[in-house]
Amino acid sequence: MKRLFALLLALLMVLSLVACGSKQEAPAAETTTSGTTRLVLGTSTTGSTYYILGTGWADVMKTAVPGVEISIEATPGGITNMQSMRAGDMQLGMTTSWLAGDGWAGTSWADGTKYDNCLSLFPTHTSVLYIFTLADSGINSIMDLEGKAIGTGALGSTSGDAVPLLLEALGITVKSTANLSSTGICDALKDGTIDVGFGVTGVPASWMLDLETSKDIKIIPLSDSEISTILAAQPYWSSGVIPGGVYKNHDEDTPCITFGNFFVANKDLDTELVYNLVKATYENKAEIEKVDKNAAGIDVANLDCLTMPLHPGALKYYEEIGVDIPDNLKLN
Repeated sequence: MKRLFALLLALLMVLSLVACGSKQEAPAAETTTSGTTRLVLGTSTTGSTYYILGTGWADVMKTAVPGVEISIEATPGGITNMQSMRAGDMQLGMTTSWLAGDGWAGTSWADGTKYDNCLSLFPTHTSVLYIFTLADSGINSIMDLEGKAIGTGALGSTSGDAVPLLLEALGITVKSTANLSSTGICDALKDGTIDVGFGVTGVPASWMLDLETSKDIKIIPLSDSEISTILAAQPYWSSGVIPGGVYKNHDEDTPCITFGNFFVANKDLDTELVYNLVKATYENKAEIEKVDKNAAGIDVANLDCLTMPLHPGALKYYEEIGVDIPDNLKLN
């Protein structure tokens, strides 16, 4: 009897360990007694492009896909979203081509952990890496940051994790780094506690527009050679420009680092549910653009920015409308 009891106890312990280990997979979407399916979408900090665009998308989906409610989670950004999806805290997220590429492969920030539970839905906008300071700071190039105090986003955000890699690629050593929200970076710049701010978001950035109402700012451009050096070290990054005329005293295009962005869903989400969400997204794109014009990037022409395979529900929609899907976006 004692032996039988010991065996039963051991079996219970094993089953408990298995249950704990399985938490890496996100739970099924919650369905209420009224038949409503509830999902959680990870965005970024309040006021960011991710947050504004994600909130607008969720509101449109509530009407366009009856029986679905999507709540918004403000997070540090793309890495945190994928980590939270893997931990089972959310079913949907927003991320960048860079972070998703390394997450899928288990490289760089993922440190050997493959985030293969996340699958692509649709592309959105291209975000830019802003490098900005006060106009009278005397800082005119990225190399002038040597020994300076800087502010970036929180660890787990695109800027919070990208900036150290950018500085490393260019051989720049700063005095200190403060990990802050976008508005916190702007406040620190105005208060003089940092010399230069970094931020990753769309164009225009609401917090940049707010900052320039009280301060003259300078957006620091990157040279062709600096961009080449950075991209050689970070193959999932890309380059572009901040268009002239968007911000005061910046009439010319400003060369910069850019990142593609897209929505992801947990692989275990129902295929038909995901199909309906993706279909409704494209069919209601104009409504989403009314909330945030960055939704203009929701276009099948931008599928090349996706660095994770498509969810079967998304693949079903694209094939239905005749899109030629490259092999790297199909699950093996």
